[in-house]
Amino acid sequence: MLFLDGAYTESEEGSLRFVQTKAPTATELNQLAHTLPHRIGRYLERKGLLERDSENSYLSGDLESGSLAQLQGASISYRVAVGSQRGRKVFTL
Repeated sequence: MLFLDGAYTESEEGSLRFVQTKAPTATELNQLAHTLPHRIGRYLERKGLLERDSENSYLSGDLESGSLAQLQGASISYRVAVGSQRGRKVFTL
């Protein structure tokens, strides 16, 4: 992929000029990585290309005790299994 570090602007005379921008911060990139999936998902829902998965309570129950069972339970219920966002629903298409 090719990414420009700026944008082209058009003057009143019709000539184009490239205006360089600064690189995004880590915070801005993190916010963008969280915002984009939600906006894309809402757009696809509005267009009828994606249906939101209703919460399935029977999938979130504890299948068995043990680490492997917890990972399997998270997998089938589309939830983050480990880390700071554990239990959060993941974005799926």
